[in-house]
Amino acid sequence: MATEERHLSSSCGSFIKTEPSSPSSGIDAISHHSPSGSSDASGGYGIAMGGHPNGLDSPPMFNGTGIGGGSCRKRYDDCASAIMEDSPTKCEYMLNAIPKRLCLVCGDIASGYHYGVASCEACKAFFKRTIQGNIEYSCPATNECEITKRRRKSCQACRFMKCLKVGMLKEVTKIVSHLLVAEPEKIYAMPDPTMPESDIKALTTLCDLADRELVVIIGWAKHIPGFSNLSLGDQMSLLQSAWMEILILGIVYRSLPYEDKLVYAEDYIMDEEHSRLTGLLELYLAILQLVRRYKKLKVEKEEFVTLKALALANSDSMHIEDMDAVQKLQDLLHEALQDYELSQRNEEPRRAGKLLLTLPLLRQTAAKAVQHFYSIKLQGKVPMHKLFLEMLEAKV
Repeated sequence: MATEERHLSSSCGSFIKTEPSSPSSGIDAISHHSPSGSSDASGGYGIAMGGHPNGLDSPPMFNGTGIGGGSCRKRYDDCASAIMEDSPTKCEYMLNAIPKRLCLVCGDIASGYHYGVASCEACKAFFKRTIQGNIEYSCPATNECEITKRRRKSCQACRFMKCLKVGMLKEVTKIVSHLLVAEPEKIYAMPDPTMPESDIKALTTLCDLADRELVVIIGWAKHIPGFSNLSLGDQMSLLQSAWMEILILGIVYRSLPYEDKLVYAEDYIMDEEHSRLTGLLELYLAILQLVRRYKKLKVEKEEFVTLKALALANSDSMHIEDMDAVQKLQDLLHEALQDYELSQRNEEPRRAGKLLLTLPLLRQTAAKAVQHFYSIKLQGKVPMHKLFLEMLEAKV
């Protein structure tokens, strides 16, 4: 399929894993390909499924079965009714209406998802000490000790076995390594040599580059541990919301070795003067601010790939269907970053927090970029491919 014919509704359905309707479905064929910076529509992330000629539609703007629908809406209405009553117990009612997540290991109140499982701080710390210290335990009884909040310290061997049984992942410490392997190859802008140098040529080159990078990003997202476990709608919502942040993070990381230059691609570098001539000065300065911040932090590639995955998982989309599943992915990646910093930068206990605090500025910069390219789209002077156009419109 030609690049011009790609659009979000068909592309996402092709690139993102969904449950096959029959054993003959070809959807899983994509999993055999690795992300590649030189990918095109006919490359590793091309159409891999049959079915409806229009593919899968983007998630609707309002979904009655998502947030605010079904049982969630009923609980909200119940709480609202309680608030209307002039009762001293209304606050307590609201708090009690929210179900508390329990630790799957001991039954205590869970503080979040740790190592892939809802667990309390105590079991999280126990599991962490065990895997980091490579500790082996032995049960004095028959390896069948009951693990509860009151008895969780009675047998470390059975407690650790319970951690593994409920699904705690030793491999969370390997997530960063997995993300490094999943990182796409270098990408090239390949500007049209037949076009005369002008602002239109520069903007056309960047729009074409962004369109090809979007194809790569969709394939890359599939390789983030836990992403393919989300519903198809939530995968699409996260991608539609965070794609520009991911593109900009790539520009920022490529630009780190340079002084006051932005590396949009290996063969396309823009300085301040070039940015001014093409009408991109404001965006240049905004991205450069991010570059300087990451330079000051001396960000490593391991941190960069983890932040990129976190930017996707921490999307500000309002159309998430299963917030618990997305929260689980966020916690898994957050934990991976924290574990990496503790093992590699233990002399900087606040480093993970400092890195996470760069994400709001990244989001602001991405919003500026979206608005700028949308205004270019409205002028109608620069050709844009359908995938880039639809992703752009999903953000405005």
